[in-house]
Amino acid sequence: MTRLDYSQTLRYLAALSPLGIQPGLERIAEVLRRLDSPEKRFPAVHIAGTNGKGSTAAYAATIAQVAARRAETSHGRPFTIGLYTSPHLHRLTERIQFSQSGQLGECPPDRLAEAVCAVRDAAESAPSVSLTFFEVLTAAALLLFARSHVDLAIIETGLGGRLDATRLCCAQATVVTSIGLDHMDWLGPTLSDIAAEKAGIFRKNVPALCSCLDESARLVLSQHARRVGAPLWLHPFHDEPEIQPLPPLTDQLAQALPLLGTHQHGNAALAIAALSHVAGPLHPFLTDPEILREGLLQTRWPGRIERISATAKRYLDFADREILIDAAHNPEGAAALASWLMSTEKRPLTVLCGVVIGKLTTGMAEPLRDAASVVLCKPPTPRGLSATDLARQPEFGVGEPIEDWQAALLTALQRTPPGGRLLVYGSIFLIGAVRAALLDESTDELLVQDPGRPTTPPAAPQPPTPAVLP
Repeated sequence: MTRLDYSQTLRYLAALSPLGIQPGLERIAEVLRRLDSPEKRFPAVHIAGTNGKGSTAAYAATIAQVAARRAETSHGRPFTIGLYTSPHLHRLTERIQFSQSGQLGECPPDRLAEAVCAVRDAAESAPSVSLTFFEVLTAAALLLFARSHVDLAIIETGLGGRLDATRLCCAQATVVTSIGLDHMDWLGPTLSDIAAEKAGIFRKNVPALCSCLDESARLVLSQHARRVGAPLWLHPFHDEPEIQPLPPLTDQLAQALPLLGTHQHGNAALAIAALSHVAGPLHPFLTDPEILREGLLQTRWPGRIERISATAKRYLDFADREILIDAAHNPEGAAALASWLMSTEKRPLTVLCGVVIGKLTTGMAEPLRDAASVVLCKPPTPRGLSATDLARQPEFGVGEPIEDWQAALLTALQRTPPGGRLLVYGSIFLIGAVRAALLDESTDELLVQDPGRPTTPPAAPQPPTPAVLP
């Protein structure tokens, strides 16, 4: 079939977005079978959760990459690490990363295009299989990892877990970072419902490591772990039968964390605990305290309570402002952001916020508490909620609506005094656009992002199907 370059690949994937999100594993399982089952050719750490799964994946992958460099010196052969996350901030290639020159780096555009072509061809061979945007990308990532002979892949779920396309990876450890209220239109209206979807990544005899504060959700996680036969490590720990406490970070490792917020302690602890269960030649390196510390120190995860400076020429007049960006797009994320703001040095605060349609905004306004000025905008996506509609909601009534995000950003910068703090938070569409503008970061020529609401409701939770799931 016709080969695609990267630009054509972006257009092909964008055309799949109207298919929406269609939970289920049968379609991608069939296409992966036609590709000679790449998902079975490497071990993985599989990570789900409402918030924190990206940061946890970043910690795990960076530690694993440091371990891979040490293992190469010891064993005399290269070790390769893969990382698959979503969504992206600026470029689709951010979602698939590999070891390159001893560091994790974005997948080269031509390699991603080649892999997407292979997935497309497999899906369109008779009888054709209709894959969604996320399914194509997931299959492409698994194929790239197999072709690159990765020694370990860190794989983040897209949404939920039970019916997520990433569920077919061969996990040596599974992680649930948190349970919060998000995507309730198809994960369910309660924390227990959402926990059931996240727990769907648990496997028989595969360690499951979880952090969960809500008692009802904890019960669901523990019951599902027992049902499938997954050993469970849980935080907080209440001396429950067949459950073990999640090992906490040592003080030395906690001091090495580069990402801001006390919630990052839990994310790092989950990453380290998960890596301790990875078998094979990397194992002794993945548990070495020196390597763990170096890996934590080197971890970067943009857009999560990230401090940046305005370096783009257009914004140099505002270089003396502290700018924070954070993709807190649900109540749990907003609470973590507000907690960090309360714990840090107080400065005159201006806030710029935007959310997408369908998100729960109740509880999202905590970071506005001490703001001297609040500006609301519509994120640069068709799914963006208008600033006027956001301002009509009681918690956000203090904000001035300016629909265009670029005009809103300029207004917010102008309202932030020299030495003051500008916080930009909410939709990752807004965070990515603002970050790219302020840093003059390169972006894809075509905005290709995950679709919104599913076109079909998910099926009720069912026990895993052995014929399909590893």
